[in-house]
Order: sequence, then C-alpha cells, then structure tokens
Amino acid sequence: MLKNNIKNIPKINFFILILSLFALSNDLTVGNKLFWLILFFISFFFFKINFKLKSIIVGIAALLALYLQLIFNQYILSEEFFLNSLGVLLICKISELNSKNSRLSFNLIAMIIAIASLIKGQDILSTLTSFAIVISLVVNMYTIQQKELLNFSIKNVVKYIGFGLSIFPIIIIFYLIFPRAELNIKLFDTSTSSLGIPDTISLGSFNEFSNSDEDVFTLINKNFKQEDLYFRVKIFDYLEKDGSWRPSSNYFLFNKFKDSFKIQNQLDLNKSYQIILEPYKNKWIPSLKNSKLITKDIEITKDHLNQSFVSRELIDKKKSLIFKKNITNYSFENDIRAYYTLLPSNISPKIVEWVNKNHLGTDEEFLKKIYDKFSNGNFYYNLSPKQVSKNKYEDFFFESKEGYCEYYAGTFVLLARLANIPSRIVTGYFGGELNEIGNFYQFKQKDTHAWAEVLLDGKGWVRVDPTRAIPKSNVINSFNNFFSEQNTSSNSIFSSDFVRLINFYFNYADFVWTQHLLSYDDEERKNFIKDLYKFEFKSLYIWIFFPIIIFILIKFILGLNRLVVMKFILQLILLGRKNKYKIKKSDTLQQIHFKLSDQLKLRYRKFFDAIEKEKYSNRNITNYEFFSLIKNIILLKT
Repeated sequence: MLKNNIKNIPKINFFILILSLFALSNDLTVGNKLFWLILFFISFFFFKINFKLKSIIVGIAALLALYLQLIFNQYILSEEFFLNSLGVLLICKISELNSKNSRLSFNLIAMIIAIASLIKGQDILSTLTSFAIVISLVVNMYTIQQKELLNFSIKNVVKYIGFGLSIFPIIIIFYLIFPRAELNIKLFDTSTSSLGIPDTISLGSFNEFSNSDEDVFTLINKNFKQEDLYFRVKIFDYLEKDGSWRPSSNYFLFNKFKDSFKIQNQLDLNKSYQIILEPYKNKWIPSLKNSKLITKDIEITKDHLNQSFVSRELIDKKKSLIFKKNITNYSFENDIRAYYTLLPSNISPKIVEWVNKNHLGTDEEFLKKIYDKFSNGNFYYNLSPKQVSKNKYEDFFFESKEGYCEYYAGTFVLLARLANIPSRIVTGYFGGELNEIGNFYQFKQKDTHAWAEVLLDGKGWVRVDPTRAIPKSNVINSFNNFFSEQNTSSNSIFSSDFVRLINFYFNYADFVWTQHLLSYDDEERKNFIKDLYKFEFKSLYIWIFFPIIIFILIKFILGLNRLVVMKFILQLILLGRKNKYKIKKSDTLQQIHFKLSDQLKLRYRKFFDAIEKEKYSNRNITNYEFFSLIKNIILLKT
C-alpha cells in the first residue's frame, strides 16, 4: 500500500472545494452540512492511500453518498438535489486528486457549480464566490499543465494571479450579454419553500415557521413609517370546526358573489413604492393595501376582493416590482357580508356569553371594547404560550391570556363575527428592519404577522391590529423587532450593535448590486452588444479590463531593477541614431559604444562602463552611483 504526498497536490484544489461548497451551502440543513463534512474526511482518508480497486470502491461510495443526499432532499428530484449532488461528487473527487485526469474532472464539476451559482444567485456574495471559483479554476488548469509544480514565490504567485485575472473580462462580458435575471434553469420540478404563510393556520402554527432570519423582500424607503408597513399576503376568512382558518379561493368568491360587490371608484394618491422580492419559491406577492401594480408583468394578477396579488409562476429569482397607492371604494351586499360572519356550530358557550353581555352599543364601540380588554395589562405577548384545555380560544381569552399575533387576530375576528360584524384575518409581513445606511427596509421570515380587518358601513375594510394593544412591558419574547423592547447597545467591538452595523453595510452593498442587476434589462443588453459591434468604448470597458491593467502595472513594478532601467535609458540614447551609426540588435555594448561618434563616446562613457559593470560584473554599482548616473544623463539631455 502506497501513500500519497499532499505536497504534490496544489492547495488551490482545496480552496476551490471550499468555495464551491460555500456556494451550495445556503439552503443546506445542519444535518446535510455535517454529512458533507464526514464525507470530506472519508474522501481525504482515501486520498492519502493507494490500493487495488480504489476507483471501483470510490465509485460505489459516491453512489451511496448520492443516495444519502437524495434522502436529505426528501426524495425530491429537484434543482437543489442536482446542485447538491455536484457538491457530493466534488467531495468524492478529493480521493482521486493524485491523477491528472481526476484533477481535470474535479475542475469540470467545480466549473458547473460556479456557472450554476452565477445564474442562480443574484446577491453580491454568490456572484463574487462564482467569480473566485472561475478564476481559481483557470489558475488550477494552468498548474495542471505544468510539468513541474512551480514554487509559490512572489513572482510565481503574481504569475498565477495574472493568469487567473486574464479571464476576468471574458466573465464580465459573458455576464453582461447573458444577464442572470432573465435565465432560469429548471432541470427538474422545483421544490416549494417553507417561507411565507401556510394555506391553513390555527393557534400555535405561526411559531412553527416564523423563527427564521431568511430574507423575503426589500422595500425601498420613501419616508415610510414602520408602524404603517403592513404587507398583506394571504387572507383567512373561513373557520373550520377544528379551530383552523383557511382562505376562500378568489375563484369561489368571485363566482358566488360576483353580483354582491362593486368597485365604485378609484382615487390615485400619486404615491408609489418599490419592492425587491427574494427567490422564496412561492406564488404570493406581498403588497400594501390599496395598491396597483405598475410594473408590466403578465404573470401577476390581482385579487380585488382580498386586495392581494399572486403570481402564476413561482418566484424563483429576484424580481423588482413597482406599485402605486390609491383609494378604492367597494360596496358589499348583504349576502357577501354574511359570508364574513360565518362560524362553526361548536364555538365555546363561554365566549358567546361574553359577546352577548358586552355588545350593547354600536359595532365600533364593541370593537373598541375588545381592543381595550387586550390592552388592560392582563394579556401578554409570548411565543410559547401554555395550553391547558382543548378549547384553545376560550383558554386563551379567559385563562392563559398569553399568545402572539395569531392568537389576538384570530380571537378578535371570532368575537367580531359573534357580534355579526363582518371580519377576516389578514396575514403577511409587518414592520421590517430599516437599514439606515442604504435607507431601505428588509423583511425577513421572522416578520410574519397576523392582524384583523372589519367591514364597517361607509368605511369599507378597516385594519385593526389587536397585537399592538399589548403593552411593550408585557412582551415576553418576540422575533419581530417592532414588538421587542430589548436594548442591546454596547461600546464593545464585539457588541450586537457593532455586528448589526457591519451587517447593514454588507446588506447595503448587496442592495446596490441587486438594484443594478435587476435594472440591467433586455434593452440595456442590446445596447451593450451594439457598442461591442461598433467598437464604441465607454468608461464601463475600463472597469472591465481594470484587473488586467492592474496586473500589468504590478508586474512592471515588481520587474523593475537597475539593469532594466539602464537598458531603457540605452534605448532612449539610441533613439533615432541606430540607422545613422548602423547599430544592429546583435551588437554588444562595446560594439555599440565603438560605433558612436567621438562626442557621444565621451558623453556616455561613464554610462556604458556602469551598464557593463551592472550586467557582467559580480560587483554591482551602488544606489548612489546609479542615481548620480541618471541625474548626469538627464542634465546631458537637457
């Protein structure tokens, strides 16, 4: 059994592996990441040893690893599984890096990962990672073709980097001609995401999916107040006997009540807002109430009854949308108003009794009474409320008095419907976090929220957020920053404020990158291609070739020495005189000096002595002698 020497394998292979796995690791579970780590150690162990039938055993192990990856992907042949499989194969290839063909295969897999990441990812980090992989692969391919592995001296490092940067302009031009925002690879059916709101909700269900820091969308700030940012996604208007709420389909509502509601008029408020959607792989579109979509997108339709938007296709790439605010007046007949008061027959008698005792005045007075009850200091905001009975609404309202938005909105709508007030639950995203560096709001999955809407005569659907009735002092814990009263300020460099500031700057850079990326549309691409055909060079081209220019300058500076400078000066001395004195390229320094006129011989005698000494003698001239010589030549020239 023979052992491999790791020194014979360029460390750049492991650097490429780390970058490639990082590009794929965004959507991996902790268990999947641990599996990859174990697989790496196994592959590295196989790399260190040689034995018969190694390739066959490694191949069998790779097939087993792919099967395990399929299990981690829940047996779904999705785009994620395809990309994760490339990661598995790349790790397995580590065991065979001792051969040139295996290293070429390793590079091929990494190149596919880089291209997939470049097309799929639209944030600045994934783009930079893809570029780093491609440049590293070019360098690695160069080293593979070398008969001997060059030492990593400064000179060779510059050579490697320069060779890698030479591909940079090609990547940029490819990137501009084929913008990622318009490409979509679907090798298999894409699996759905856990982001957003489920199709049914019940007390306690929000806690299962709201504990996530994943980005959902960004709102470009136009002097918005955080407390007004209620982005609606799904409306729940039907309560089942088991206590769960579900949304009525737009198709059902329109066909059943098409003659029972009318859109009377719309008043343009001359206000617009722009959001940038993350690829959350769902069809819902977050929007503010009373919005009209300005962006031309035939895939997105509006649900007028619920004042929400939905896409026909999954949002699987970043998308920029512009909406306009307006005021829309609706009129509702009795039959559709009655639909929003429907309740199952198994409502708690204790809750019914409370409504009968307290609904004595107008509807608005009763709704205020519910809100005031939540704000009296006896109710708490808690993400882990206790449940002591099967009747969850009764237990929450009379006993535990602990819950979060879903509890308060659901109970509010239930009480309103018992009073024959049309009402519904609206779910979506609330508040967000203002990035003060870039002046935009970021909404994450943890910003999911639920509130109530009641239908009042002459006012239409009116928003009521009973969760905001809870005093801040009664908030036990919350994922949403708006409801949390925690103060984490500190002067320490490792404080959460410092980390938050760094995160703001990074998110700002990503935001600027995304805006430029999404604004680079089909028209921009056509103009860029026309410029290429016409050879019309703009400042953009300077930036494209900037890395190569920098490399040439660095190489020139590093290559400078006294002999190079003196040779350059010699060419200046002979400029315009070579033909006159019949100087040939093959002439030595002595021959050149001999062919010059007597006057020039005398003038430059010290220079020719110095350059011969620098070139052929073991004793080089000193820096003082060198600069004195340069000074004298300049004086002679002038």
